[in-house]
Amino acid sequence: MAGKQRDRHYRIRHGKIYARITFTDASGKRRDLMRLAESKTHARELAVQMMRELKDHGEQIVDADRMPFRQLAELYKEARLQPAQYQGDRKIVGRRSYQSPQAYLRTLVEYLGSKRIRNITHADIEKFKLERLKTPTKKDQERSIASVNRELEVLRAVLRFAAQSGWLIKSPFETGESLISKADEVQRERILTRDEEARLLAVCVDRRAHLRPLLITALDTGMRRGELFKLKWSDVDLDKKLIRVRATTTKTMRGRIIGMTERAVIELQRLWAKSSLDPDSLVFGITNTVKTAFGAACRDAKIDNFRFHDCRHTAITRMIQAGMPPMQVMKISGHTQMTTFARYVNIDNDTARNVAAALDTFQSINRPEALSAVVN
Repeated sequence: MAGKQRDRHYRIRHGKIYARITFTDASGKRRDLMRLAESKTHARELAVQMMRELKDHGEQIVDADRMPFRQLAELYKEARLQPAQYQGDRKIVGRRSYQSPQAYLRTLVEYLGSKRIRNITHADIEKFKLERLKTPTKKDQERSIASVNRELEVLRAVLRFAAQSGWLIKSPFETGESLISKADEVQRERILTRDEEARLLAVCVDRRAHLRPLLITALDTGMRRGELFKLKWSDVDLDKKLIRVRATTTKTMRGRIIGMTERAVIELQRLWAKSSLDPDSLVFGITNTVKTAFGAACRDAKIDNFRFHDCRHTAITRMIQAGMPPMQVMKISGHTQMTTFARYVNIDNDTARNVAAALDTFQSINRPEALSAVVN
């Protein structure tokens, strides 16, 4: 708790007017707090405001007066962006994916590092957003709205952390219109056609043979890339044709069970026969990435604009086309929000034609003359 207020006035220093209050902190030390003012009247108003903040929020709000964003970012990194630690299947602290937020944080520090956190405004963040959208990527390509949104989400989390810690009264994200618009992001709707799938699997031979079982499992289960890479043989029941996705490998920290298609079972049986037969070993033996091999396979198969994650889009779309209820598909895919799940359900040419054909049938049955014939 802050000590008793002793004084309030303004001070002129180097020709500038500062609001000033003096108080005794919890340790008994006398401290001064000053803020730049526009005039003597403004200084008096600021002094009253500072006293109110000190009374309502304590001494931490005073410490934040001089805290630069760089210092706040370091405190946030130490508190929130550390590797996850588990107790069994339960995450007790840290994050599984912390490298990307750390990279976003470095960008934020480049822009806002020296700025005091109390002086960061909604307009400052809006300016940062516009500047980032105009800044090309390292490959000299146009920066996407989605990538800037990820940076803004980290900034929002950092400033929310500051408010929770008592260094800010309110995050500037809460003082104006929303700065993060998911609706403006370009959503991928790429799914693999059956012909493209056949061509892609056809080139997964010899040095790319390891891609075939991985792709078939991805296309027939809708599992995320990280879930596939971390899948162990102890998670696979070839007799019951089931895969157990452990909570510690999922994005939502919720485990689930997925059934396997016949072709997926065949591929995994072959892999198991060639493996060391160690239940704790990785099913696909991948510890890094398949980006290079996958990209080369797509080029050889003459498939454009297809990413590995699009296998998940394809799988979910096919499940819906097969007539599975959306809620069941969500349980299989591991989605917890319908709005997110809906982004993965894409319409291809065949589906669009099937919908039109179904509507033709409906309209032919329900047209006036048809209804009249039924009545007669």
